[in-house]
Amino acid sequence: MYENRIGHPGRDPLEALVDVLTAASRYDLLLGIVPLAFAVALVAATVLGVSEVQALSVAAGVGVAAVIDACYLHPPVDRGSA
Repeated sequence: MYENRIGHPGRDPLEALVDVLTAASRYDLLLGIVPLAFAVALVAATVLGVSEVQALSVAAGVGVAAVIDACYLHPPVDRGSA
């Protein structure tokens, strides 16, 4: 069997990454903030010697703020219906 490549053969992976990042919406980035906040909190707790509970509490606050911003302060708007 032979494998068929999907997409553009010989395409630079960096160009593909740039295409994906430029296609990401504001809401995609906000959803990415939540796990990033928890990862940074765990690293900070380890490196700085801060309590894990305190660091994760701050990360949870950042996650809640991101969700509130995405859902209530700047909700998605369906521009296709009129």
